[in-house]
Amino acid sequence: MYYLYQPHHYPFSYGQIAYHPFPVSPSIDPELLNRPMSHRNAATAAPKRLLPTAQKPEFPPVNPNHLYESAQSSRKLMSEASILLDRLATSKEFDAKLMEAAQRSDTAEVTRLIRSLGITANVNAQYNPDGLRLEFTSTIDGVECCRLLISLRWR
Repeated sequence: MYYLYQPHHYPFSYGQIAYHPFPVSPSIDPELLNRPMSHRNAATAAPKRLLPTAQKPEFPPVNPNHLYESAQSSRKLMSEASILLDRLATSKEFDAKLMEAAQRSDTAEVTRLIRSLGITANVNAQYNPDGLRLEFTSTIDGVECCRLLISLRWR
C-alpha cells in the first residue's frame, strides 16, 4: 500500500504563522489563582447580569393607513392579474397571438394584447424562449407600494 504525501497549502501568505495544529490555552496569571476570593477585585469578578428593567426602545404610534392603502392596491393588482390568467387559461387563440408577438420581440403588440383585456395597472412583460414573466406594479402618491410577479412557462 502506498501513501502519497500532500503538503499543506495555506490560502493566505502568513498561513504557516497563523496555523496552530494544537489547541492553544489562554495564558493565566498564577497570582490570580493563588489569591483568596476576598482579595479579587471587581475586574476579575463574574459579569453582572442585565436587569429586566432595562429600557426598551420607544416606537412611534402605529398608523395603519399606508398598509391599508397598499392592501387595497394589491387587491386591484390581483383582480387584474386574475383576468389575464383566466384568459390565458381559457383561450389558446389568445395564447398563440401572445407567443407569436413575443417570438417577434414585438413588445408593443404584447402590451396591446394585455391591455385589450381591460387591464389598467402597470404591467411589465418580459419573455424569453422558455416563458413569460409579468410584473404588475402600483403606486400611491407617486411611491411604489406593491408589486405582483407572475412567471409562466410556455416551453
